[in-house]
Order: sequence, then C-alpha cells, then structure tokens
Amino acid sequence: MLIQFTVENFLSIRDKVYLSLEPSKDSEHPENLITKGDYNAVTSAAIYGANASGKTSLFKAITTALIMLRNSNNIQVTDRLPVIPFKFDSESKNKPTSFEFTFIASDDKKYIYGFSATAEKIVEEYLYCYNSAKPTLIFDLKEAEEPKYNRAYKGKLETAYQMNTPNKLFLATATTWNAECTKIPFEWLAEYIDTFTEVMDLSGVAIEKYRTDENRQYIDFTKDLLKQADINISSIEVDAKEVVGGAVLPIQIMVQGKMIPPNEGKRYEVEITTGHTIVDENGTQKEYSLKLQEESLGTQLLFFYGPLLKDAFEKGKTLILDEIDKSMHPSLVKFIMNLFRDPDINKAGAQLIVTTHETGILTLDMFRRDQIYFTEKDSRTGVTDLYSLDEFSVRKTENIEKGYLMGRYGAIPFLQNEEVL
Repeated sequence: MLIQFTVENFLSIRDKVYLSLEPSKDSEHPENLITKGDYNAVTSAAIYGANASGKTSLFKAITTALIMLRNSNNIQVTDRLPVIPFKFDSESKNKPTSFEFTFIASDDKKYIYGFSATAEKIVEEYLYCYNSAKPTLIFDLKEAEEPKYNRAYKGKLETAYQMNTPNKLFLATATTWNAECTKIPFEWLAEYIDTFTEVMDLSGVAIEKYRTDENRQYIDFTKDLLKQADINISSIEVDAKEVVGGAVLPIQIMVQGKMIPPNEGKRYEVEITTGHTIVDENGTQKEYSLKLQEESLGTQLLFFYGPLLKDAFEKGKTLILDEIDKSMHPSLVKFIMNLFRDPDINKAGAQLIVTTHETGILTLDMFRRDQIYFTEKDSRTGVTDLYSLDEFSVRKTENIEKGYLMGRYGAIPFLQNEEVL
C-alpha cells in the first residue's frame, strides 16, 4: 500500500513535491479508504492539469525510480543512470535527483525508502522501518560519509556494501546477497506497484498474460469486466503461434496488427478475436467474430486493463495509469474508478492513481478532497507544482468540476483570445 511518493529535481519538477495517499481529516466517503496493519490510505487519486503542466513528469519520476531499482543488479559499472534533472536553471541541472517512497509492505510495517542520484552515481540512499511509532534505521548511505547500519544487521549489510558499485542501488544489492532486512521492502517495490505511461507498454504486458493464461482466468475476468461495462462481447479467443527462425526480439512489436511479445528467447505471433452475439430482424441469434484491432480504441484499452486490474485486486497492488481517459468514454473512466471503491471487489486493498482530463468524475460525490490533485507549471520559470484540493476551503456541496474549469484551483491553460491563422 503506497502512502506517499516524493520527488525533487526531475524533468519539470524542480522543487520537492509530495503525492500523498494518507487520509486527511476529511470524514467523507469511508468506502474510499483501505487499511493495512495499523495504517490507512485512500483507494485512488486523480491528477488534473493543463497539457505540459507536469502530470506525466510525475509519473515518469515514479517509473524511473522503480526501473532503476529493479534493473540495478543488471547494469554495468560504466552505465549511466536515467535521471534527468530540471534544466531551466544553472544550479538544478548540476544537482542530484531525489526520490522517496513511503509504503506498507507485506509484513504490515511502514517503510521509508529513498535515494538521490546523478547520471553517474548514487549519492545517497536510505531505508527506515517503523517497528513502533518512531522509524528504525536499516541503513543510511551518503557519499563521502561512513555508512550507517542497524546494529542487528550490520555484518550482512557491510558484506553487501563491499559488493556494491557507485551506480547500483544498495537495496537491490543487499537483497541479492540475502540480507533479510531488505527483502520485504524490495519485494514490495519490485512487485506491488506498476506504472504505465505508454499504451504500448500496457498492451505488451496484457497480451503476454493472456498468452500464458492456461486456465483462462484473465480472459474470464476481462469478459466479465467488459460485460459490466455494457460492451457486447460474448467470447474471447487468444491464438498464439511460435514464430520459428529470425532474430529474437528484445521488446514487443506490432506485425500486421498482431502483437509479438518476448518470452525467454522465443517469439510468438498472437491473434485475439472477440465474439459478438447479434440478433437479426427475425429475432434469431447469430455469433460473429472480430479481430481485436477492429474493436473500438476504448474497448481495446479496457481489454488491456483487464489483467492489470485482476492482479491489482487479487494482490493488493498499486496501479498507476497515465491518461486513463484516452480514447475512453467518460462513463468507462468512472466505471474503472468505482471498482476500487467497491469493498466486495477491492478486497485486498488495491490502489489506482491516474492522470486525466475527464472532469465528469471531478465531484465530491465520488472523491474525497484528499484524492484530487492538480499540477500547474509556472510559465515564467517552467517549474511544476503539485497540490491537493484539500489545500482549498471547499464546501461539501461545491461544484468542483465547474470550479476547476473556471480556474478556481488553477491547473488550467490560460488561452489568449487572439485570431490564429
């Protein structure tokens, strides 16, 4: 369960910003809260803002931090790190980028993990665990300072530290060297939070899950999901054929409208067809099929969301989707958001964080004030700010959608009323 993410000096984000899922004192919508151990968090958050205001920068920051951790053991000592600092002032572009996650792991304990890095090296990294009301140090590493370790784990951590290199994250290295104190937090960061900023990434992951779905669990879940969303699809068939010969593809690609994902050195051509039960003018039912690429873009997106939603609900994962409303009807966006509010569906405490321009769901009938965030970029400095609706004095009966569109909370484009040739 994610409690908070902070980032500083990354892309358009110069100053530290906080995305918090920790509930405020707002007593509205208790169904929008989940509990794990002694801690609470909101089930979802929606982030609004003008184009190029920094919404995607925030999501890319989360993605970059997770990729750095998950790939840390595979990089070479000469590899550069994928951090991109704020470049619109002379100081920031030479400073490290900082990331921090606060989360509840599988042992129901709260952890704080963070690091700062340049393109060349990690300059700071730390991990704390809450065994009580106060944080307990696991490790704290700063460049040019003596490493600090928890005394109970010092021997194992010191050994792992000797095996680390300046451009590798110590949390990954220590876990590889069987440090028990880092295994659980690393596992959460590696497996229980997923981000998708590109539709191609989303479709590749989903199709690979469908391809290996021997018991049709993902297919059945998605078929039911489409039915609940009032989409007339009565059956789904996935046909995967191994492609023999040719070079192994390192990433998934589209070939004549068909997805070819990677799988342990093999290539597969995957064709997906959907069945539709149609009633003719005489009342006779007939079954017709379409290829997935012949379906609407909204239907395709919901099809790709299916496996991700199933995993999130079963495992209590945090799912982060950029532009959830892209090619999707507003009612479908609302439908997906409401799944996370339903305790009969969201039994394991899954979370959904999205960016969107869809204002039809921007209402206090659906969200708490601490679930609505805005990004705004200063046109003079190019700096992105992130803030919550909870920072405003908002009445329970206020029309949030209207207030947002009128600019009451900022985060909208200021258009010049001039003729455009």
